[in-house]
Order: sequence, then structure tokens, then C-alpha cells
Amino acid sequence: MSEGKKNVKRAVNAKIKITGMVLLLIVLFLFLAVRLTVIAVVDHKKYSELATSQQVRDMEITPKRGTIYDTNMNVLAESAVCWTVAISPDDIGDDAEKVAEFLGELLDIDSESIVEKSKEGGKYSRIMRKVDEPTAAKIREFAKTEKIGGIILEEDSKRYYPYGNFASHILGFVGTDNYGLAGLEASYNSVLSGTSGRIITAQNAVGSEMYYQYESVYNPVEGQNLVLTIDEVIQHYLESALETAVKEHHVANRATGIIMDVNTGAILGMATKGDFDPNNPFEIIDPVVLERLEKIENEEEREKAYYAEQEKQWNNKAIGEIYEPGSVYKVITAATALETNSVSMDSTFYCGGSIEVIEGTTMYCAIMAHGMQTFPECLVNSCNPGFIQIGQRIGRQNFWEYFKAFGFSEKTGIDLPGETDSVYYTADQMGIVELASVSYGQSNSITPIQMITAFSATVNGGYLVTPHVVRQIIDNDGNVIENIGGEIKRQVISRETSDRMRLMLEDVVTGFGSRNAYVSGFRIGGKSGTSQKLSSENERAFVASFCVFAPVDDPQIACLVLLDEANSYSIYGTALVGPVVANIMSNTLPYLGVEPSYTEEELLTVDVGVPNVVGMSLTMAYDQMQKKGLKFEVVGDGTSVTEQSPKGGFAAPRGTVVYLYTGDETPQFVDMPDLSNMSPSNAVSTLKSYGLNVRMTGPDNSGSIVVYQSHDPGEKVLTGTVITIEVVDSTGRD
Repeated sequence: MSEGKKNVKRAVNAKIKITGMVLLLIVLFLFLAVRLTVIAVVDHKKYSELATSQQVRDMEITPKRGTIYDTNMNVLAESAVCWTVAISPDDIGDDAEKVAEFLGELLDIDSESIVEKSKEGGKYSRIMRKVDEPTAAKIREFAKTEKIGGIILEEDSKRYYPYGNFASHILGFVGTDNYGLAGLEASYNSVLSGTSGRIITAQNAVGSEMYYQYESVYNPVEGQNLVLTIDEVIQHYLESALETAVKEHHVANRATGIIMDVNTGAILGMATKGDFDPNNPFEIIDPVVLERLEKIENEEEREKAYYAEQEKQWNNKAIGEIYEPGSVYKVITAATALETNSVSMDSTFYCGGSIEVIEGTTMYCAIMAHGMQTFPECLVNSCNPGFIQIGQRIGRQNFWEYFKAFGFSEKTGIDLPGETDSVYYTADQMGIVELASVSYGQSNSITPIQMITAFSATVNGGYLVTPHVVRQIIDNDGNVIENIGGEIKRQVISRETSDRMRLMLEDVVTGFGSRNAYVSGFRIGGKSGTSQKLSSENERAFVASFCVFAPVDDPQIACLVLLDEANSYSIYGTALVGPVVANIMSNTLPYLGVEPSYTEEELLTVDVGVPNVVGMSLTMAYDQMQKKGLKFEVVGDGTSVTEQSPKGGFAAPRGTVVYLYTGDETPQFVDMPDLSNMSPSNAVSTLKSYGLNVRMTGPDNSGSIVVYQSHDPGEKVLTGTVITIEVVDSTGRD
């Protein structure tokens, strides 16, 4: 081939190569153009967010959670500043070991785990949350002194409950993220939680923050605050009484109590014992439960049982568990009978100790054969056969309609989480036997909050109200955002029926079997109840309860107390729970400003202040004692008082013997006798023989026994000391 042809061929090949390269470049350019268009237009948001995430650091600022107050603005739950401790592995460098050792010891965690985190790389690795300010200050001082970077402190907030396990089932608790997990903390979480803030800071290519280049701060919005209907003082009375009852009667399945304003539905007190400390909600605080758990040898079974006990202690028994109310429900049956004109106040019913409901099914009276009795006497006597006959007169359809009207077929709507449904017979499910048993409070299972709400309707004029524990939502300046409560659902019975029920319920408390709930100076009405837990393996598993209200002539509050599986000297509500509600009402009514009105007989035992007569002549001392209605006994041959017992200023019942010592005589000590299970008369005579005075609470009936004495047997006590004894009518039946 000639040289010319070769040159032509080379030129053509070069041209082809150039053309190919140009075409390739054009294709690449078109591809890049399309790709850039996709990035810049189609996927703009995606890559913009990615770029921003690489160029800025976004930190959340936790808002301060709202405060929970009682009705008198006492703080029950509040948030305080705390700190999250973290490290920046990329910045901590050669100081990792030193930092790990310091933080491990200070925070009581494994230092090796901190070393491992420092090796992971990155700008942030959390070490611990909810660290208090004094601890955070030590960390700052350490970093400053040692000139160490890479330790991060982020502001957070921690929830505090200043009274520990006080009102724990109402308040509930929060998780580590400050989100409400139980109680009001859960049901009002959106109100309390507020809105998080943010700090957005620019950072360079290696991840270091450039604070002066770019920073935006979005402040958090603090949560709003709750003002409760709960009164801290009344709540204390309730919890103290329940704790004593649980210990005294060895209650196996917890106790619960509710105090409610009968007219508005405001809950003044609500408690369940045992309970938990919302500051440490995952810990079981009941020592009896802990001892039982420790005896479980299998680790897996023990862990499972521990979780079950946690769930149980968190459950608010007042709204989250059902029970058969027993004879307390006779109040509702009686009100239904009157309202439907099924009976009159003069209607009579025969009790022979039992009644054959249908052939082969006999039901019994808990007490005795009452014989012929009027309708009010049926309630006072708590007669099962009488109420079976009353239920038959009402009929299953009317019974069912008023069961619904009193709110037992629906939740009350209380503003707490965890309210459970009742279990009951409808009209078409009730046969003769079922109607008989539900008439005196068996077979249908309800919640305590349903019972006290319906009970309140029978005495407040007939109005069913919605119970509530929150009174107001307020902001941080005290401005009211929302008022809550006071909703009347419907009028269930007439005022006339309600008036009759109040008087009958007062007769129950002052009459046979229920005087354990009587409080001197106050008109109280109520009804006790006992129901057997047929589903329990324990044949002696009973629920003992008592529901009362006061004052009879102007109802203000109702109180329901329930002991689940008590193991004591009796199984009955009137014997076990009567003294508990009497104790609660004797404290609560004066606190609410209800003035006592004593009969002449009651005035003889009312406490008076013992005058201080030391240094006085005997004549002057006699005069002072007589003015107070106190007796006296002189010890010694002197003419003036050198010592006295009880001492001046001490509160003692009228008729107390004050020992006046003269000359060289001084008070003597005696050994406190054991009064357990004595009759009141024997206890009083025993104390007098020891030179001791007595203050007695409870009914002085033929069946009463001493169940409590203020000083232990064998204890050394001064002659003249006033010994408080509590007596109960142990023969009472519900």
C-alpha cells in the first residue's frame, strides 16, 4: 500500500476516534445534566436534608413538665433541671481512660463500658440520663481542671414526687423520656408535657461545631399545670387509716378507699395500699411481697412473678378492679324499690333465717331469723331474705333499668386511666335465682368508684355525677385554662326518695350492728357489706367494705373503704371497716368545718383541756377541776399541788381522774395490762384498778371487744395516764 493511502486511512481512523470521543463526551454530558437535574429538582428535598444533616448538629431541648398541685396548691409532682452525660468519641482522644475512670466512679457505672463507647467514633455517645445538678457540677469542674474536651452535658428535666408513695395511684409516674406512663401523668400527658425546643448549630467538614457561623435556638414551651380536687390533708387521713387497717387485719389482697364530694363528684382522697413510690416506680416497696419473691428459687419464675407484682402495685384498685359489693348494694336496691313504688315505708317482710327462692335453692340470712319487719328495718338489719323479697317486688326489668340508671353498666368516666368495666346480669339473663342474689349485692361485680358514685346519688337528692380528680388546668402565671368537673349525668331518683334514704341510712349506723362507724357529735349514715369471693381458692376469702356519708341533714362527703381478703377476728365489713371509716370521718369532718353537735350523753365523754394546777392550793385546784368536769384524787398530806397527772394542757375526756400530788409524793409507774379481747366494762374496770384513765372509741355493746390499746402490754406508764382503747362490735353481720 502506498504511503498516501496509509495517511488517508490514518486520518479517517483519527476522525472516527475523535467523533467517538465527542459522542461519548456528549452522552456523558447529557447523563450528568440529567443527573444534576434529578438532584437539583426531583430529589432536591432529599439531598438538601442530607446536606443539612452533615452541616448542622440538631439537639433537642426537653421542656419542663407541668406541676401537679393539690386543691390548696401544695406541690404533689414537679420537674427540676437535670442533665444527660455524654461523650464525643472523636474529641476525647487520649483522655478516654481518665474520663472513663472518673465518670465510672462518680456515676457508679462500669468504666470499661465508657472506654468501649470512646472507641466507637462519632460525635455523640450517651453515658447516663437524669443526673442531678451537684453531680453535673463535679463533671464540669473535672473537665475544667483536667483541660479535657469531649465531655457533653445536655440539660434535661427530672420528675420529683416530694411525698414519695403519697397519692401514687392518682399521680402515676413518667418514663425516662418524661412521657406519662400511669395515673394523671398518663391521662393528662399532652397537657403536662409541653413542646420540645431545639438548638441547631453549624459544624465543619470534620464535625467540629462552628458556633459563630450559624446557630438557631428554638425555646421549649413548658407544660401546663394541674390543680387537683385532692386535698393533701384528707388524703393523709385516708392513707394513714388504710395503712393501719392493712397491718392490723393482715389484708392479703390490698385495701382501697375513696372520699368524694357527693354533690360535685370531686374526689377529695383516693388511695390503694399497698402502693409504690413514683420516684422509683419499678421497685416493689411491700416487704411482705419482697420476702415472698425471694423465696422463689427458679430465676425465670421469680422474674415473672416480680413483673406481675409490679403490674399489681401500679393498678389503682379503686377504679381498676371489680368486686361483689355485698350488702352495701342494698342501698341501691332500697332506693330502687322506693322510687318504683314497689314498696312503701310501711311494707313488711318476714325473715325466718332463710328463704327458698326456688325448689332446691335456699338462701340464708347472715344474722338470725328477724321475724316480721318493716322495710326500713330490713335495711337496718341487713336482712338477706327481706331484700330477696324486695327484689322480687321490683322485678328484673325495673332492677335492670335502675342498675343502668345508677351507672353500673358503664364506666364512670373519671379522668384517670385504667378504669375497668363491670360484669353483670342483664334483664334477659336474670332468672329467679339471679334476681335474688343481685338484690342483696352478690353476683354482679362492680368497681369501688361505681359504688361510691351511685351511693352519693342516693343521698344528694338523686343526682348521678361524674367523679373527677382534676379541678383546673392553669398556666405558669396562674391563669385558668380550663375548669373541670361538676357534670351531672342525670337524676336517678327523686329528692323525696333521697331524703328517705338518708334517714334510713342514719338508722343503720346508729342501730344494731353498724355502730362501729358512729362518730360522736356527727350525724353519719351508711351501710356495711361483706361478700365471699367464690372464684378464690381460699374458702375464707372475703371482701369487707363500708360506705358512709355525712352530715345526714346536709350531705357533703361520702367515704368508701374496702379490705380485700382480711385475716382478722372477723370477716364482716361492719366489724373490720366500721372503725376505719369512723376514724377517717372523725378527722375529715372537723377539717372541712362541719361543727359537731353533741347529745347530753356524748358531752360527758368529750375531751377537755386539763388545767395546770401545779403550785396552786388544793382549794383552788379543786375549783379548776370542777369547772372542767374533771374528777381528782389527792395523794399526800400537803396543802398545795406539787405535781399532777395527767399534766396541764393535756386533752382528756370529761370525768377523767386527775391525780394531785402534794408534799413529797410523786407519780408512780405501773405496768400496762393487756386488754385484748376484753369487754369494754372489763377493760375500764381493769384500767381504774391500775390508777389509769380511759378514752374509749367505738360502740359499748354487749358484743364489743377491745381491739386496740394506745400503750403496749407491760409498758411502764404513769398513774393517771389516759389510755385510749378502741372497741368494736365483733358480733355485727352485714
